[in-house]
Order: sequence, then C-alpha cells, then structure tokens
Amino acid sequence: MRQRARQILRDHRFQQTLDTFRQGELDLEGLLEELHIYHAELRLQQDALRESRYAAEEALNRFTALYQELPIPVLRIDRSGFVQEGNSAAHRLLALDHRLFSQLAERPHQLFLTQALHRAAEDGRAGCEGIRLRRRDGGPLIADLKIIHLHHEDRRQSEYICNVVDQTQLRSQHDRLLQTHERLRISEARYRHVSAVTSDVAYACIAPSGGEYRLDWITDSIRGITGHSVEEMLERGCLRPLVVEEDRPLFDRDILALEPGHASSVELRLRHRDGGTRWIRATSECLEEPEAGGRRLYGGLMDITEQRRREEKIGTLALVVEQSPSLVLMTDRRGVIRYVNARFCQRTGYTRPEIQGRPVSALGTPDTPRREYARLRRRLRRGHDWQGELCIRTRSGARLWEEARITPLRDARGEITHFVKMAEDISDRKDLSRKLSFLVHYDPLTELPNRLLMRERVEQALASARREGYGMALFSVDVDGLKLVNDSLGHATGDRLLQGVAQRLQTLLREEDSLARFGGDNFVILAARLDQTQDTLRIAERIHGQLKEPFQVNGHALAITASTGIALYPEDADDTDELLRRADTALHRAKADGPGTSRFYTTALNTQLAERFHLEQSLRRALERDEMLLHFQPRRDMRTGRIVSLEALLRWRHPREGLILPGRFIPVAESTGLILALGPMVLEKACRQLQDWRARGVPAVPVAINLSTQELYTEDLPRHIQQRVQAAGLPPELLEFEITESTAMRSMEEATHILGRLRTLGFTLSIDDFGTGYASMSYLSHLPVQGLKIDQSFVAQINAPGHEAGAEATIIRAIIGLGHNLGLDVIAEGVENEAQRRFLLRQGCTLGQGFLFDRPQPAGEIEHLLRTDTPPLPHPFELP
Repeated sequence: MRQRARQILRDHRFQQTLDTFRQGELDLEGLLEELHIYHAELRLQQDALRESRYAAEEALNRFTALYQELPIPVLRIDRSGFVQEGNSAAHRLLALDHRLFSQLAERPHQLFLTQALHRAAEDGRAGCEGIRLRRRDGGPLIADLKIIHLHHEDRRQSEYICNVVDQTQLRSQHDRLLQTHERLRISEARYRHVSAVTSDVAYACIAPSGGEYRLDWITDSIRGITGHSVEEMLERGCLRPLVVEEDRPLFDRDILALEPGHASSVELRLRHRDGGTRWIRATSECLEEPEAGGRRLYGGLMDITEQRRREEKIGTLALVVEQSPSLVLMTDRRGVIRYVNARFCQRTGYTRPEIQGRPVSALGTPDTPRREYARLRRRLRRGHDWQGELCIRTRSGARLWEEARITPLRDARGEITHFVKMAEDISDRKDLSRKLSFLVHYDPLTELPNRLLMRERVEQALASARREGYGMALFSVDVDGLKLVNDSLGHATGDRLLQGVAQRLQTLLREEDSLARFGGDNFVILAARLDQTQDTLRIAERIHGQLKEPFQVNGHALAITASTGIALYPEDADDTDELLRRADTALHRAKADGPGTSRFYTTALNTQLAERFHLEQSLRRALERDEMLLHFQPRRDMRTGRIVSLEALLRWRHPREGLILPGRFIPVAESTGLILALGPMVLEKACRQLQDWRARGVPAVPVAINLSTQELYTEDLPRHIQQRVQAAGLPPELLEFEITESTAMRSMEEATHILGRLRTLGFTLSIDDFGTGYASMSYLSHLPVQGLKIDQSFVAQINAPGHEAGAEATIIRAIIGLGHNLGLDVIAEGVENEAQRRFLLRQGCTLGQGFLFDRPQPAGEIEHLLRTDTPPLPHPFELP
C-alpha cells in the first residue's frame, strides 16, 4: 500500500511539472531533469517490487513446505463441502478417496461434519470431538476436528481449513463412556433421586440378581424413551422384555454378555408403551465391583429414532439416485462435475474418477445449437430450471442424445451451490426419428426423393416459374419389362437394376432439376426453368439414350427401354397435383403405344383415360354384383357339321349399357390385375354349366377356356384348377385351356413346366392366335400342347378364290403343315364364308369356328344345339 501511495504522489508531482512546462514557467532543460528524476524513482520502485515478489514467493514456498510437513493432518475444503487438498499427514492418516467432506466420517457421524461446516460458516470457526473417521489403513480412528472459515471478497471463493487431531487412544468414545460410568458409580446414591438429565438420554445400572441381571437404578428420562416411569421400569426389573424380539439376541450378546473391563455400543429397537417402536443407541460397560457384590453394567440409552429416520430417508434417496434409470450428474457453481450415478457411467463409458473434477463442458458436442446453450445459461443464472435436448460425447467419442432437466440446488440461505441434471437417453428415439424422416421423404432403395418430397419441390418450382416467367416440365418414366426381370432373375436383381437406372438418370439433372422414385418402376423428373417447349424433346431423347446401354447386374447384361409421359407448365396445367396427374396420363398413353415410347399429354388422352377409370370402377362393382356371364361358341367339324367342342367367352351384362364384349373390358382387367379375379370366375361358371348339363342328360362336349398371361403364372395354378374341377365332379377331358403365343414366350421354361403339369392331370391344351407371336416355330415343339388355333386375322384375308395365293394363305398352309407334322389338332377361328371353309378343308384343316356356323350364344341356346346337333347350313358338308 505504501508503494502504491508513493507511486500516486510521484505521478501527481510529475503532472504538476508538465503543467508548469506548458505554462512556460519551466524550460526544456528543467523538464528533462525532472523526467530523469521520475524515471530513476520508477526504476527503484520496480526493483523493490521484484524483490518483494521474490520474498513473497520464498515465503510461500517455505509456508507450503511447512504445511506439507506438519505432523497434524490439515484439509482444505471448498464452499460446497468438497475436499480440495490435504497435506502429507492427511493423506497418510485419512481415506481421502471420498471427496465429499462429510463422507470422511463413518455413517453415524457424517451429519456432525456437515453441521460443523454450517457452524463455521456462521461463526467463523467450529469444532467437533470424538468423530469416527475413515482411516486409510481401515483401522478405528476417533478424532477432534477444528474448522476455520476463510472469507474472501468473492463469496464463491470462500473455503474452510480443517485440522484433524487423532484422539483414538486418548479420547475414544469408549473411554468417554467409561469415565461417565465411573462418575455414575461414584455418585450412585445421588443419581437415584436425580430427575431427567436430558430429554432423550437415560442412564441405568444393571446388577446381577438370582442368576440374571436386573435394573438397579435408572434415570427418569426413560419415560420419554419407553413411555414407562422409573417405578414401572424398576418393577419390571429388566429392559429385555421391552426389546423388540428380533433385536433380543443382539441385546443378549452385546450388553448382557459383556465381560468385566469391556464396553459396547449397539443400536436396537425398544417397544414403546403406545405400541410403537423407538430406535436407541445403548452404550454399556461392565465393571467388576467386589465391594458392591460383583460385576455391574453401567450404560446410557439415547433415543435416535429421528436420526435413524433421517438417515434411512437420505439413504433411500441416495439409492434412488444411484440406481435410477436416469442419467444423473451434479456440478458445482463453476460447472465442475462432482457426482455421476451408475447409469451415467454405464451409458457414457466414464468411470467416476475419470469424470469427477472435470468441467461439464468437456462432455459437449456441436450438435446442440448454440442458441440452446445460451438459453440454458440464461435460465440457470436466473435460478430457474431448464428442460430440453442435449447431445453429449461418450468416452469413446460417440454422441449420446439426452432429454434433460437441469435444476439449481440451494443451501439454507437460498444461495445456489450446485446444479443437478436428470436425463433420459433418447439416442435410439433420435435415430428412429431420423430414419422415419428419411423414409417419409425418400425412397429407401434408391435414396431418391419420394412422392411427398417431390410434390413439395414441384410446388416450389411452380412458384418460381410463375414469378420469373419460365416454363417447366414433368417426365414420368416407367422402366419397361421390370416385372419380367423380377420373375426370371429375382427381385434382388430387379432392385439392383432400379438403382442403376436411378444413377444414370441423375447424370441428366441440372442444379435446378429433381429426380424422384414414386414406387415400383416409376421415376419422375422435374425439369425447371425451361425457355422453350422444344427443350423437353431433347431431355426425353437424353433419358432414352442414358438407358440404351445394357446394365451389368449380377453377371447379367440387361437391355431395357423406358416409356415416358410428359406434362408441361403452363401449357397442360398450372397446379402441382394436376401436373403430376397429366404426366401420369401421358405415361399410360406411351405404354399403350409400345415400349420405349414418349408421349405428351393431350386433352383427348385425358378423356380416354377418364373413361378407362370409370370402366375400371364399374368392372369392380360388376364382380361384386355377379354381372358377368358366359356365352359359348361351338367348334365344328367342317366336313360333317358336328359340334366337337365349345369355347367359353366372357360377357358383361351392364345394368345401363347392356351387353359389353370382352374387347372393351379385358384390357382394363389385365392392366389393373382384375383379370386374376375373372379367370377363376370363368372356370367356376364353366364347370357349373357342364355339371348342370350332365345332370340333366345334355350331351357334353369339351369346353375351352382362355388363360391370361397373369393367370398362367400365378402360384400353383394346376393345383387350383384341379381342385375346382374335382369339386364339380367333372373328368379333366371336358376342360381345354388355351394360351396365346405371347403368354408362353414370357417365360418359356416356366410355361413349359406349368403346361406339363396340366397335361399330366389330363387337361387338353392348345395355342391360341398362333402365327402372331415371335419365334413361334422354334419353341412350339417344346410346349406340351395338343392343338393350334389359326388366328382369325389370317383367315379373314381369304375372301375369294384369288386370295388363296396371297401371303396369308401361305402362312395358313405352313401352320397347318407344322401342326400335322407335330401331331397337333389345327382349328381355324373366324370362319365366316364358304370360300374360307373350302380353302381350309383343301389344306387339311377340318376343325373351325366362326359366324359361318354359329355366333356365341347363351347356355340355354347352346343346350338346344347340343341336344339336336343340327348342322347350321343346308349344304355345308360337300368336300371340295
């Protein structure tokens, strides 16, 4: 302080010198002289300061060495009650692994240490005697403690110094009790008439009588402990009947069985007069007193019921916290970790020694937003709770998300001493949330945006296009033939193919474009900011060009095409949903026109698809209402006119439109999957009709039924057909099944297997529309069929004798020759005039069906024909 004062005086004097110079009363030479004097004094002060600091450091070093070498253990304790430092003697004597000061004592005495700190904080110093501490070597340790409270200007830096004096040999609790008992023995007569010494401690003497110990005297304090008066207790003669039965062995062993010169201290329960129980601490000593008639037991009974209740409550709370499934962490005001529970250690991988004493900021990660940390700090500084999500780092460096609540803890004066965080591990929930968010917006197979996210992007692109005056286009792209890949090579190969398609289509995108997968084989491309409509044609060409090269998937070279539907903004629609619908409408038109086709949306196309939609809905209702029925068209021997078989043809009896032919609704059924419901229904109706005819004696002939492509490849089709036919009680010879060439060509190996099973079951099989498919001649010999049907498109060209030399006539001759060479029956369909019949007969084709003989008719009319078998023409049977 004196040096600081001198400095202030010098500075003031030098300032006056400068003022004198400015006023002209001092020349430059005088100013320089004063400056040299000021500089010299300053150097002297700095030298003195350095010497002072050196002396202070030397003093500090000497003090530190003295402190460490003190024979008395000394502890430094922070304001929160945690041991921060101990000298060498303290480390040699005490078990300092317990950082909390109160935990240096054994459990019954921990409360005394806590109370002593509170007294020191209030009075400046405090002491406690006869405290049982935890000795480093595990032996007994009874000590006197002197605690001094060191005040600081900053109250948060306040701390305590505690001296520990080992009184194990001199002032143990047993010695103190012995002295007390000795005084009691000397003053025995006087104590007989003393009223209660304290309200919760009773003193007593037990003397042997008749081979057992009986009360010799007891103080009146016993009334507060047991509810019984001194007279009642002396009349009972012994305390033992009041001891709770479970604790009597302890009473017998540690009190009644004491040997002379020995003492004990035991906690047990007494039964109160009101029926309740009281916890007492009984301290006893056995003395040999020949002058008094032998040994005697002197002791004191202290009511510790409330203390036990508090300890049990504290112990229970400690167990709750320690065994809590929540992650519990406690810090001091500075954010230094003071406690973590077992669950915290289990989830983070830290041990308590590793984490306690470290700043809580060491657990932080950048995943929690800074604004959340700022909000947390503001609330805690104001003394409020904080609740929210935090991300912490585990020992291995992994991230752990918590749903946390941080609460300030206050002392008796209302000042914040600690912060406690209770947290739940929500890492799995956060991971699930992220996965669900991904699944909501992205396709898991290709990781492209899905319909929901694409719709949002189209909305944004439309808003930008309206604002800036640009055009845009949506391309709905379907991979042709994906189902064939899945059925023949497996879905894993199909999935890999879709991933390859997604990767190639992504190479077409500009920064403002987007690609999404809507499911199955359907992709949607958003081309934003288009200057002119012609740009869409180039994009469509690039789409098909990217998919032109074969894909190498699982050892297969897969060549595919894609059908594309295109809708434009603003030409076709200015609304997101409408634009998506119209791109899908254009795609349906492209697929109908053939694989690898691109089509723009048109109004006429939309009308056509709307009608198709209404037809589909009506067809679903028709199946529910049983509006479908069968007509039958006979097949005749064109030489004799005899009916040899029937073909079952499906008709739809619409309630408003009347009879609808299959050419209108079968394509819809095939595209929607309803064909899988129509096929079994046709078989069921045909079997029921044959069953009815047989039951009524109508001559039965085989009935041919068409199997669609989807139906043929359904799982275990032969078994299902066999079950239906057997249920109707029909021989398999009465059923014939027809498939088209294209159906067989979809998977020749699988088709051969399925048809082979049907042939084994006794059913007749034939190829319908023969001659219109691909590679018919090379694969025909592999199919287990018994007949061929010449497609009516060839027969229709034979209208006059001159046409018999045309290409169609040549194809018919070839089909008939092929069928005969393979031992197959050949049937011509669509025979409508005599010229066609005669030509076919001349080529060796004797079976035919068509309007020349019969039109498809309901079962009732066909029944009449079956009963009469009357030739339909007057003279149709003359051989050419």
